[in-house]
Amino acid sequence: MKKILVLMTLVSSFLFAKGVDDILENRIENELKMKNIIQISNYNVDYDADVYENQMNLEIEFDGVKEPKLDYNNIALEAVTTSRKVAPDLDNIYVVIKFDPVMGEDKILFSKTYSK
Repeated sequence: MKKILVLMTLVSSFLFAKGVDDILENRIENELKMKNIIQISNYNVDYDADVYENQMNLEIEFDGVKEPKLDYNNIALEAVTTSRKVAPDLDNIYVVIKFDPVMGEDKILFSKTYSK
């Protein structure tokens, strides 16, 4: 009985444990939020980083009423520079900037892959 309880505890701890990539993703997202690379009011900006095998997908999403008019290339470059400072081993970074209106479907405003 004790063996089963110990086994169940081990299995559940492995299921809920965060991996190295999850910790790295959280660090990158927090660094982007703290750096405040996008200075725009009336919009909620959300960052989502997904890392797998030295590659990262970075999604920057704006929530608001109207589509923001910004220089998306500079925003993406700043996000890539900040991400590379946190994780210099990343080979490719794919950046997608999306707009999520209050009503309607999401719209992709910018997407580009940055290689090392």
